[in-house]
Amino acid sequence: MNQSIGSPEPIALGFDIGGTTTKVGLVSKSGKLLAIDKAPTDVEDIGLDRFLDRFLALLRGMLARADQPVVGIGGTFLGWIDEARSGPYLCINAPSLHGLNLRKILAETFGLPVYLIDDSNAHALAEYHFGVGQGCRRFMNLALGTGLSAAIVLYGQPLQFTCGCAGDTGHMILRPGGPACSAGCKGCAEALIGVAGIERLALEKYGAPRSARQVIEAASRGQEPLATAIMTEIGLYTGELLASLSHIFLPERISLSGGTANAGEVLLTATRERFEYLVGDYHRLYAAHSGGYYNGVEIVLSKLKAETGMIGATVNVFNSQT
Repeated sequence: MNQSIGSPEPIALGFDIGGTTTKVGLVSKSGKLLAIDKAPTDVEDIGLDRFLDRFLALLRGMLARADQPVVGIGGTFLGWIDEARSGPYLCINAPSLHGLNLRKILAETFGLPVYLIDDSNAHALAEYHFGVGQGCRRFMNLALGTGLSAAIVLYGQPLQFTCGCAGDTGHMILRPGGPACSAGCKGCAEALIGVAGIERLALEKYGAPRSARQVIEAASRGQEPLATAIMTEIGLYTGELLASLSHIFLPERISLSGGTANAGEVLLTATRERFEYLVGDYHRLYAAHSGGYYNGVEIVLSKLKAETGMIGATVNVFNSQT
């Protein structure tokens, strides 16, 4: 039987429907993850009805673990959010979720206020409020998982000028004519850096299928040269993507979050080296002559790791209480 969870602070129910895994949890106002449960996001395999039944059961089970009132539900998901912030209207990696009024379903089921946010902004807000983005005027977070996307927090507010976020940054072209992503872009960042890209490299180097999670975990331990080589290549692509995005947004700090960031130092080192090679001189030049407007950029691993999205999804729940 699950142990009940309490906190001296208000708590919210958070969820993150990702391309591979759906996570639910209880989160405190200070961003502490108190409990977590998860299940595969296999909606295309089992169908929307079965997915929703399992998802709602996960949420019920988590609510049952709280020994104090939960102030609301904060959620995020892969894909674009509609203008009413009621749910996803375009999920290339999970098309069964298109047009789902998730906010209505949850509000009617649980009788709690529901706040939904784009997944890239959820990652960024979590790190901005509780992690490595604290104190930054201009902060960027790159969420790395099945897909990837960058979000920008500018003076405390996330940029939301395209589809609830700062544009579909994961589809910037890095290798014209290269491998295609699920949306049909040939050689984009998502095709190269996302789960499919990791698993494609694994098949090439190992000569047999290997999951992205296995490669990431092996690389983080530093005990498998092939895994290290794969995640080094992923880091080089990541550095190239950030080099291009950095000229647009001029962030003071960039964090890497999501499941792929669990590879740790091998990913971070390769990302930094590629970024420095491509645009290091540019950023130092602008920092030297901007009169304090810009002081350069650093790239770091996120503090909150793979649970960043779920934690960030609850920020608006707590903000609504003030």
